[in-house]
Amino acid sequence: MTQKPKLLTITLLACLSLAQGQTIPNGLLFQNELEQESRDLSWLARDVAGDSLSDSHSSRTDGRTRRTHPIDNIYRQNSHIRRTMEDLENEMPYYQTGVRGDPEFRVSYKNHPFDRLRVEREAAAGGDEQHRNLQDESETTTEQTNPFKPIRIHFDTSALDAERTSSNGQKVDFVKNIILPRMSDFWSSALSVVPVEGNLLISTADLQGRVYCGDSEFAKVPSNHISTGVPDTDLVLYVSGTPSTRFCGPSTLAVAVACNFDQFDRPIAGAVNFCLDQIEIDDDGTASDSIIDDNVDVAIHECAHVLGMSSNSYRFFWDPDTGLPRTYRPFEARTVVCVNGKEMTLILPSDNTMKFFIATNGQRYASIVTPKVATVARNQFDCQELNGAQLENQPTGENSCTGDHWDERMFYPELLSGVISPTTNYLSPLTLALLEDSGWYMANYTKSNVSPWGHGVGCDFVSSPCLVGGGNGRDGSVPSYGKGFFCNKASSRGCSPGATHKMACTVIDYSLRGSSVPDSQFQYFSDSGIGGPREGDYCPVYGSVYSGYKAEELDCRISSNNNAIDVIYSEQYGENSMCFETTSGEGRCYNARCIYEDFNLQLQVDGKWYTCNEDFAQIPVSTLSGAFGTTVTCPRLSSVCPDMFCPANCAGRGNCVFPDGTSSNSYGSENATRPRCECFDTSDTSAGCSDTFVLDGKYLRDGSGLTDKIKTSFFEPLIAVFVDHPDTWTTASWAWAAALFVVFLLMILCICSSFWPEKEKKSPQMKRYAV
Repeated sequence: MTQKPKLLTITLLACLSLAQGQTIPNGLLFQNELEQESRDLSWLARDVAGDSLSDSHSSRTDGRTRRTHPIDNIYRQNSHIRRTMEDLENEMPYYQTGVRGDPEFRVSYKNHPFDRLRVEREAAAGGDEQHRNLQDESETTTEQTNPFKPIRIHFDTSALDAERTSSNGQKVDFVKNIILPRMSDFWSSALSVVPVEGNLLISTADLQGRVYCGDSEFAKVPSNHISTGVPDTDLVLYVSGTPSTRFCGPSTLAVAVACNFDQFDRPIAGAVNFCLDQIEIDDDGTASDSIIDDNVDVAIHECAHVLGMSSNSYRFFWDPDTGLPRTYRPFEARTVVCVNGKEMTLILPSDNTMKFFIATNGQRYASIVTPKVATVARNQFDCQELNGAQLENQPTGENSCTGDHWDERMFYPELLSGVISPTTNYLSPLTLALLEDSGWYMANYTKSNVSPWGHGVGCDFVSSPCLVGGGNGRDGSVPSYGKGFFCNKASSRGCSPGATHKMACTVIDYSLRGSSVPDSQFQYFSDSGIGGPREGDYCPVYGSVYSGYKAEELDCRISSNNNAIDVIYSEQYGENSMCFETTSGEGRCYNARCIYEDFNLQLQVDGKWYTCNEDFAQIPVSTLSGAFGTTVTCPRLSSVCPDMFCPANCAGRGNCVFPDGTSSNSYGSENATRPRCECFDTSDTSAGCSDTFVLDGKYLRDGSGLTDKIKTSFFEPLIAVFVDHPDTWTTASWAWAAALFVVFLLMILCICSSFWPEKEKKSPQMKRYAV
């Protein structure tokens, strides 16, 4: 096809898109035809995030779309709130000493493993025949049945209901009827505990003023919870909705803290406060799926802090093998140099739980080094030399020594990192491993999702810079181990880490924000004020929306995101679609499947299936029934199909063995060997050392059912725009369509007229004049 008909078709499609009220992304009309690798979007490079860092919407300045960075920061912009939560914990003598305020308080359990281990120790030490009999009885009962059952969560929402007004009533109902049940369903399916026998009693010794859970502005514990207890419950969450600025800021949706503990230090009660002003719902009280997911993600995140993911909780962990605390009691303060370089004297967990290290760039950090956490971290990155999983080295609390979250640079999309991503958040095996290592829970790893971030890449991803060769007047470049994760140009458009969304590169000019510029060890650009998000050690990632879109509108998994312009690239949005980098200049959405037996990825473009057999392979594809051509870049298989590698990172119960070459791009070939779990229990032959791999629509056993579709004619997509949903067109849309039809006829008439025969023209006769 010649150039003019192609451009004519693109112009018609653009006009049709406008007729339907759709927007046209910057640079869209010609980028595919020119196959340009980059566009002149330098005006994006100095975008100022400012306080809009948590805003997923875009603003327009001087007719141009300014990207915002849709990263919902839980505590960073309101670090005083995290400090307030830490102060609540530190005010409790229990947190400072590890000694119970009421030593007689005990929760009733049947066949608790720690009771059994205590009996064994006492029997071994004293040779008491009675203890031996108890030991034998306990062992028999334990062997007959697994004492762990799904955790039962009870919500007391009386304090939340007390905040109800005519203006926020729908938000209160949204929390009670949508957020809390979904959060409870998740944790009940993800974690099991030894169930409480009888009613769960609440001890007044750990309550503020002996009546409040956490703080007097949160919930007051009902007296019957103290006297008679709560039936059929393993954890009580007291839910409140105070708007106090002590706990609510411009970007804080919720906060949480534990306020009661059993004799094994397991949290049995906690407070969760929702900042109702930060909840965005429609006028009718409903919300989009993406808004619901975001709110539920934050609720799950906050509940995890109650369950044990907190800097003040690590010291209370118990060793499940010995039935003893990992940190001896009473606690003793020690002086350490914290991750911010400041020296502090404070209570910290034992070195068998958390240790300090220094990175190759000189940055100090702390890591959780418990057994399952260390194993999962090593398997995540294919780096068996790791000591554990790194905590945030830029804590969200102003005076925090180690932080309450996983490090953003190492675990960017993890739900329990310090930042909630606008795209996809992964409650990964790492967080479940941490909670298991507390000694209080047994995890169901089928409820976790292996994070795509750095998965199977190797130790360089962990220990080396995200950009290399930067600073000193030069911009850094993306190394091979950072490909698909990091970027170095604000004009770059690609895909989110898990290939779920189209995203733009997040590059921020901190000098324009009035903020301190990146430290010397985080200098990646010629301009010292330029860097990525602060929480991620200033590493630029694909984490910004663009062209006026919201994050949900760039989600490849939402079928309604298809628009008229997408037919140019034969894009297909849907439940099993993924984002692929292309030479069109930005990510494109295509139907895709992970093929388990073939150990490869297949994608469908314009009805035809293509196979990715190598990371970053370039596959030429035709779009719009062969009218156009572009090139698709295959992603890292370990990122988009992580469960085809060691499922759930072997659940912390084995090592993931990556054969040579597997983690460096070779897969799907005849000689490739699938990574596998070598379980510590040699009798365990499961794929992930637990029940961890479930085939779904994204994963297929084989590709036998994937057949090419008959291609449509070139004009079929154009006709479909008119005929698919005529009932949704407005009068203005029909006027546009009619005008376009007239223009189209005139263009056809003009083209045809050029072929019509012309009448012979007579030459003018010369007049003769007499001389």
